[in-house]
This record gives sequence, C-alpha cells and structure tokens, in this order.
Amino acid sequence: MDKNLGEQLNKAYEAFRQACMDRDSAVKELQQKTENYEQRIREQQEQLSLQQTIIDKLKSQLFLVNSSQDNSFGYVPLLEDSEARKNNLTLDQPHDKVKSGIPREKQLQNSGMDPILP
Repeated sequence: MDKNLGEQLNKAYEAFRQACMDRDSAVKELQQKTENYEQRIREQQEQLSLQQTIIDKLKSQLFLVNSSQDNSFGYVPLLEDSEARKNNLTLDQPHDKVKSGIPREKQLQNSGMDPILP
C-alpha cells in the first residue's frame, strides 16, 4: 500500500508542477499581450494627436479663407459623404496621401461631370 500511496503522491506532485508551469506561462503571455496592447494604444494616441493637429490647422486655414473671402459666396464647399467615399478619403490616411492641389473643376471634368461655376 505504501507503493500505491507513493505513486499517488508522485502523480499529484507532477500535476501540481505542471499546473505551476502552465500558470507561469499564462502569466508571461498575459504580460506580453498587455505590453503589446499598451504599445498599440500609445501609437494610436500619437496618430490621433497628429490627426487632431492636422484638423486644427485645416480649420484655421478654412477660417482664414472664409474671413478673407468676398462674402458674395459665403462658404467653401466641403466633400459630401458620397464624394469622400468615392475618392476613398478617410481620417486614418496620412495627410500627404490625400489628393490635394487638383482644382475642383479638373476633378469634375475627369469624372465626366460639368463643373458648376458661381
């Protein structure tokens, strides 16, 4: 009977040892995932900050354009949602990849639409 008891103790100890190794492995994996998520959050916060800076600069430029324009037009047309989707413009794109500098009339001509002149 002592032999049977010894075998049970060995099996119990081996199961305990394996459980401890599994726990240590899980803790290490959790720490690694936490560090990765924290790094991604920091990167996304930096990207969000950059985008907010770009938005603020664009708003100030729009304000300057609107304040210096002749009030006969009164507004600067912005892209509507359908136009933004058609041109695949999203906020997560870097600002240097967004098409700029192409006059609206030229864009409309390329799309086959006639520009509406004020």
